[in-house]
Amino acid sequence: MKTTTMVLLLFIAIGGILVVLKLSGEQSFESQKSFDVQQIQLLEIDNESWNIVLEDTDEEELVIDISGKKQKKQSDPVEIKEDGTKISVLQHDREEGIFKNVSLGEKGTVHIAILTNKVPTIRVKNSYGDVNINHLTTKDITISSDSGYKVIKELSADKGEFTSKDGELKMTDSNISELTIASTNGDCYITSVSSPKMKISSTSGEVILKEMNEEKSLFVETKSGDILVSYRTAPQSLMLIANSESSDITVKLKGLKIEKNTKDSIEGRMGEAENRVELKNKAGIMNVQ
Repeated sequence: MKTTTMVLLLFIAIGGILVVLKLSGEQSFESQKSFDVQQIQLLEIDNESWNIVLEDTDEEELVIDISGKKQKKQSDPVEIKEDGTKISVLQHDREEGIFKNVSLGEKGTVHIAILTNKVPTIRVKNSYGDVNINHLTTKDITISSDSGYKVIKELSADKGEFTSKDGELKMTDSNISELTIASTNGDCYITSVSSPKMKISSTSGEVILKEMNEEKSLFVETKSGDILVSYRTAPQSLMLIANSESSDITVKLKGLKIEKNTKDSIEGRMGEAENRVELKNKAGIMNVQ
């Protein structure tokens, strides 16, 4: 018992020393750069652990604000490069040795403000920072994330692709002509999002769609996770196909004419069935209303 207590106290002491050393070696890191937004065709962000914020601005420039911390005598954790019509933002952790895996709170934020619909292509590669998008308009946006929260609000785009290995995704009040979401682990919450072509796949995690409008094509598939689709107003011209190996399907759509109803499948149509909804899961409940 005494040996266990001594070992525990030793670990606590070592941890305290690391915290003191890390904090004493930190200093603020701030930077801002602006670019003529009319000359930029591509914005690329490669982020390791900082938070990313993308949002609209009235300025005629693309403005990048960086605010965070770095260890003294180490190179800057964020680099900004301009190559013709491409802007690259590279954030890599510089800690080495005993500090490499010691994290105390948020390290920093890269805030990027973009004039509406002036940068046609945005690509974000994120390891484990949070990604926030607010009131942004572009043509093509791709976000690939290993982990961290993804919060998207008021995004307008012709095409949007969101890939996540771990972490929750929330999308609200957005309009994306072609939307693809692929998640390995993590829930997806989609509210009041318009997309004529929407495809969502999840290995483990629930997919919740609320305040939806009837659209041309909606496909949702999970291996393990609930699926909920809730419409703002009842669809008028819809083909519904719902298949669940868990045999737990509930459909409450007024005017739906059921064509197939088994323990693991419900199919039906409304009106001319010009639009299509297809839902699949192996485990979890399924609800359409």
